[in-house]
Amino acid sequence: MNPLEHWKSILAGALGGGVVLALVIGGLSSGTESTQIADQEPQQTEQTEEVTEEQEEQPEVVIEEEAPVCSLEDYVNDPRILQLQAAVINPETNELIYDVGADIPSRTASVMKLLTAAAALETLGPNYRVETRVYADSEDPTKIYLVGAGDVTLSRTSPGQQSFYRDAPKLSSLAFQVNSYVSTMEPPATEEPEQDPNQPVVPITPEPEPEPFTQEITEIVLDSSLWGGVDGSGQWEKNWNLEGITDGWMSQASALQVDGDRNRPAQLTSVRSEAPVERAGEWFKESIGGNAENAVLSYGTAPADAVEIASVLSEPIKEWIRIMLLRSDNTVAEALARLVAYDVGLDGSDFESLTSAYKLALRGTGLNTQELVIEDGSGLSAYSTVSPGFVAQLMELVVEGYPNFENILNALPVAGESGSLENRFNTGELENAAGKILAKTGWIRTGYTLAGTMTASDGTELVFAVYNLGDVSIPNRDALDELVYGIYDCGASLGN
Repeated sequence: MNPLEHWKSILAGALGGGVVLALVIGGLSSGTESTQIADQEPQQTEQTEEVTEEQEEQPEVVIEEEAPVCSLEDYVNDPRILQLQAAVINPETNELIYDVGADIPSRTASVMKLLTAAAALETLGPNYRVETRVYADSEDPTKIYLVGAGDVTLSRTSPGQQSFYRDAPKLSSLAFQVNSYVSTMEPPATEEPEQDPNQPVVPITPEPEPEPFTQEITEIVLDSSLWGGVDGSGQWEKNWNLEGITDGWMSQASALQVDGDRNRPAQLTSVRSEAPVERAGEWFKESIGGNAENAVLSYGTAPADAVEIASVLSEPIKEWIRIMLLRSDNTVAEALARLVAYDVGLDGSDFESLTSAYKLALRGTGLNTQELVIEDGSGLSAYSTVSPGFVAQLMELVVEGYPNFENILNALPVAGESGSLENRFNTGELENAAGKILAKTGWIRTGYTLAGTMTASDGTELVFAVYNLGDVSIPNRDALDELVYGIYDCGASLGN
């Protein structure tokens, strides 16, 4: 065989073998085992194509790290922060975003007034008014009773003048009604002795002529029995600082008092006395004028058959709450606390009933009241204890529109603008938060507190309660304000 023919033979064999191989492969592809492989191949191809397509269409993925938590460490480490407790809640997420001893009950100072306001709104309601009444004795019309019902705003100011309590009821209104009564007063009826027809007629010795009846008040009985003070004094909580009377930021608790027992009716801070009931009687007698010029003052309780001859109504309780929260009025707080106790069916005549009263009053809010210890309504007692977490949860209800609690929100001092916050948050960088923080202030000698709501720098609405506890002075208050500013500055990114 020549070489050419030899190579042709080899080439033909190779081509033939290739055809056979292709047929073998094709035959295998139609077999049972190869079915799985054939089924998978299109899927793998589709996945590959999809991945390729996504890679072509999508930009390069950049993995972003979570935003760092905003810390208050520098504020907390300030030596002016003594014993810190704090709770900050984001109402939108219902998340406690900052917690330092948030669940530990501690002294609240005047932040307690937030609870007092809530309890009063839950029981009395925003439009409740206190009525002070005057009664005449059913047997002796010259004897009258001034009965206190807890209206500490009753004022001795002249008609047309304002006391510290705007549009308060006046003694002059009661006096006008009493004088109208005096003008119609008649002598008590006298009964002739009956003669027994079966007995011999006995000459009746004529009685001496009585003195002519004069239309005037001979006795004013002061009735402060609703809660203590029947002897002309009021009550003083054992843990209150007695400087409250001499420095003028607290009166004794009594159901009958005038202008919160202030020496100066138009001023928040004014010297008080040790006998608010007695002073109320003296001012009332003076208001009546000549018709009571010779009247004696005494203390007692109006009998059930006494006849009402005069009355005045207080402003609605929502106005009491406004002045209590805005200006931190302690006297109003104590009056509201006792009225709450009576309204829930307890004996409000002392301080011991208040813990049970507040728990009953707030039971409808859904808040866990088990921890509450309420020694007073103002927070002046260091033994009234509520955790900052509870206060923050209460403020969460306020901002979320719990029924009637808008009266709390509308009464809160505004940072740098009004009430007890007017002169705070108004220097340096803290001015950035002016008008953005609404909060109740608190101070006793062993702590500063602040609790309320804010619109933080990033627009987030937050509620908070912060306590700086220890033997405090103004620098400790300033440090508390700076820490709260830190909360404002952090906003939603705040964290422990």
